Amino acid sequence: MTITFNCEHCGKKIEAPDSVGGKRGKCPYCKQSNYIPAPVPDDELIDLTPEDAEEEKRSREEVQALRNQEMGLIAEMGSGDAPAVPLEHREGVAAEDLYHLVVNYCLDLADSKLDQAGAHLAKLQEFPKLASTAVDDFISGKALEPALDRIPTKVLHGFLNKLRNML
Repeated sequence: MTITFNCEHCGKKIEAPDSVGGKRGKCPYCKQSNYIPAPVPDDELIDLTPEDAEEEKRSREEVQALRNQEMGLIAEMGSGDAPAVPLEHREGVAAEDLYHLVVNYCLDLADSKLDQAGAHLAKLQEFPKLASTAVDDFISGKALEPALDRIPTKVLHGFLNKLRNML
């Protein structure tokens, strides 16, 4: 079999043997270095379906409702005599305190909101050990969030594993 991909620099179609997948090679057209993607076994391929506009709209509304709920809770926490204390200034922060950041990171990735996902990642990187524990809780099923059910399991685990590797 051959691996077919486009040059990162000139965009031309390139074919390479499976044996060189995961390595770098020079484009035969522009001579620039390219990463040659590794072949994916058929049992690891994810079935993709066309986008359902109504489902996407419901999903965005659900995410917005969750964010509004979160903002309401934050406002309630700060409505007493003392303002809400940011995570980085709290004593005794637990992995559970970071669950919302993990959930929002995954939802933002699924919605291609990379800037927002990056902001959640930056916040999680301030607590690398706790954030890793929080991610592991979602991977193991200890932590559950219904909003994540719209993300296919393999994709969600890919997001979570990538997140854990970046912590």
